[in-house]
Amino acid sequence: MNRKALVVIDIQNDITKNYRKIIDRINQAIEWAVAENMQIIYIKHNNLSAGTRTFKPDTKGAELVPEMKVVSDNIFVKTKANALTSEEFTEFIEKNGIKEFYVAGADATACVKSTCFNMTKAGYAVHVISDCVTSYDLKKMPEMLAYYEAKGCEVKSLALFLGIKYQYKRLDNNNFAGHSLDDFVRHQTVTECWRKTDNGWELVPNVFEENWSQEQCRKMAEEILHNINLDQTGFGAFDGERLIGFATVSHRIFGVTAKYVQLVCFQISEEYRRQGIGRKLFSMVCEEARQLGADKLYISAHSSKESQAAYRALGCTPAEEVNEELAAEEPFDVQMEYRLYGI
Repeated sequence: MNRKALVVIDIQNDITKNYRKIIDRINQAIEWAVAENMQIIYIKHNNLSAGTRTFKPDTKGAELVPEMKVVSDNIFVKTKANALTSEEFTEFIEKNGIKEFYVAGADATACVKSTCFNMTKAGYAVHVISDCVTSYDLKKMPEMLAYYEAKGCEVKSLALFLGIKYQYKRLDNNNFAGHSLDDFVRHQTVTECWRKTDNGWELVPNVFEENWSQEQCRKMAEEILHNINLDQTGFGAFDGERLIGFATVSHRIFGVTAKYVQLVCFQISEEYRRQGIGRKLFSMVCEEARQLGADKLYISAHSSKESQAAYRALGCTPAEEVNEELAAEEPFDVQMEYRLYGI
């Protein structure tokens, strides 16, 4: 065995049922870790607090979920959020000289959070497998993944750890249909937005959530399908057969001071963000825009702090020539552009 270990935290019968969304990937992670000659470790939580009913010792709720592959006897029990408080676990770490951990499990806001924090604090290398971690409150996942990174953890999807490359394709009737966004997670929690005031652009409090329903996903898919057969080009990122990101660009050139084409849609499914997928799709759109004869890409961009940071990281700037028609359609958007040929 090498000095690495996969640690699966609290995937027990009493945990959030959201584990069902990640259990197949956890099993895949276990298979990968076995192939990599890692130690496979399972952490179980026992709740000793009076007046509570979940995770009680010697109950079915405290057992590991039956869907999970259990390939070792390295099962350690903790009674606090931080797995390192288990003496048996820390003795196992020391005995086997483990220096590096890959972490999966739940809850991202509690036991996984505490364990990862204390592991990095103790000097271990910690890798959080972003799509093998879940929470009772899925809306907090982006915040928690950012927290792990801020505390020194590496955060990547299982596919990246496995060395699996996503496929990028031009969208057409063979790879895109009305149901292609059924598994797409368009969720964003917004706390601040950029607004233009008499003093210029200012970041102001504005709290809301965006979360596409199944009906909205189907409507968007139908619109994309219609448009790529009419006057737009679309590109998609695929994890196997699943569409995990997409971008579309209009063929219509407009503008007086420059030749613009519009970036119409640009979305990455929530659990696949922060992996460079958006940057790759953006580059594909830019190349298509050049082929269309454009000088600049025009973006009516979401005004949230996070969205604006993402666009600016790609090199986008405030539009020098505002398309009043597009600005009127989304009055709270920030009108931006991207120079396709530099300065």
